Amino acid sequence: MSIWLVIANPYAYDKAMWKAVLETQEHQSKLRVVFFINSNSIHDVIGELGQSGWLGSNPLHKLQNSMLEGYRALAGDVLKRVKRKAKEKDIELESQEIIERPLIEKFLFELVEEGATKIVIAGPQLLTAKMGELPHIAEYIEED
Repeated sequence: MSIWLVIANPYAYDKAMWKAVLETQEHQSKLRVVFFINSNSIHDVIGELGQSGWLGSNPLHKLQNSMLEGYRALAGDVLKRVKRKAKEKDIELESQEIIERPLIEKFLFELVEEGATKIVIAGPQLLTAKMGELPHIAEYIEED
């Protein structure tokens, strides 16, 4: 039995975090936390800058690497905070990691195949429109 918190918004994830903590307490389970980085999003933003002539190929590559490094560092800080908050509520974290993939939906269905009991996703409003079909055990919490 596993409860998953999938964070896709580094600035607003409290509602989803507390929902996952509550689910974990109710199921007397452990919490697994993932910070999901959509690798396509960063590539798309950087690609648009290159296509519109703002950046050449070498600065484009450097900026992309720099942005990913910064985002990974931010993700690490978010995971540390979630770990602290979970500990305050006597919730044991089974694992926490950063995942970089192009599609969050595919990742969510993989979690179902692995036997997830509940998946709570923290995402920005902008992601809501891009979300495809979610697994039946997944709950998307739109954060401001």
